[in-house]
Amino acid sequence: MSSTITLYHGTTHCFKKPDIHKGKPFKDFGQGFYLSAHFDHARNLALRNRKIEEFRRHIIGNEKKLPVFIYAYEFDISKMNQLNVKHFKAANREWLKFIIANRMSKIRQHEYDIVIGPTANDDTRTAIRTAINASNGAIMNDAALDLLIELLEPGNLPEQYYFGTNKAAKLLIPAGRDEIK
Repeated sequence: MSSTITLYHGTTHCFKKPDIHKGKPFKDFGQGFYLSAHFDHARNLALRNRKIEEFRRHIIGNEKKLPVFIYAYEFDISKMNQLNVKHFKAANREWLKFIIANRMSKIRQHEYDIVIGPTANDDTRTAIRTAINASNGAIMNDAALDLLIELLEPGNLPEQYYFGTNKAAKLLIPAGRDEIK
């Protein structure tokens, strides 16, 4: 049985190799390189990001149609035993606290090479921002965290793979790139 899985990264940028420093800060697991095991999830994120970036460009008068690329990578999951890996098997309090800590800080809040867990989508972002603002930046009590998780409908959140170190990113083997029209 093969221990290799295919992971996908959707973006509006053309590049040769993953760069963990090009990712935006204030993301679920920190600044890094994010992938999905689902092609459609990667495509939808890239299309959403294109729409956001094109709107920003429109505001400043820089009208430009951006491409959308889906990169495929092969990853041998048996090599994870060489790395410091955190796997959130469910959207729970620990997962939510981890995301809140990373979304509140430009500096990565952990030492993991790879983090795997549910994706905090747009609805999650709004809910987390509201919760953070309501709690004045403090981590909320367990009842508040449980309610927030329930509102997020975690069953609808696909798993994401975060590569946060060069050591981890070097294990991604390019398997192709498609441009979405």
